Amino acid sequence: MIRRVDNKKDADICDTLLNKLILDEERYDKKINKNFIVKDYFSNVIKNQDNILLIEEENNRIVGYVFAKKINDDDVSSYIGYLIDGLFVQEEYRHQGLGKRLLIEIIKMCESTGASYIDINVMYKNEDAKKLYKELGFNDFKVSLRKELH
Repeated sequence: MIRRVDNKKDADICDTLLNKLILDEERYDKKINKNFIVKDYFSNVIKNQDNILLIEEENNRIVGYVFAKKINDDDVSSYIGYLIDGLFVQEEYRHQGLGKRLLIEIIKMCESTGASYIDINVMYKNEDAKKLYKELGFNDFKVSLRKELH
């Protein structure tokens, strides 16, 4: 079951999942600080009604989330969009369509606000995520390049 988060208890569980996401992304970015701990992030995020935090529950347990925040285009102030700034599904629940369902639902919610676009960032080597995003209609838009100095 997918539902919007509106309470601190669920937001705190999403913080725990975000910590897992950060550790999971170490596969793509070796400079991830494994000791960094997120606390009270989502309880603050949900205070802004423009932000959308959805969870997937299985057997009364939160097993995944997706988070989108409203953004304004720097060039055209009336051109409003959303940035999907986090998607995570517990490892044992992956490859069952939960991430796809979460994305479809958040896309619908963003669309219902009248937003003009939705952006999503993905690590270059995360082929599974890129495949899913493209399947849902996301297209290449920007490229960020990095030069490692140390």
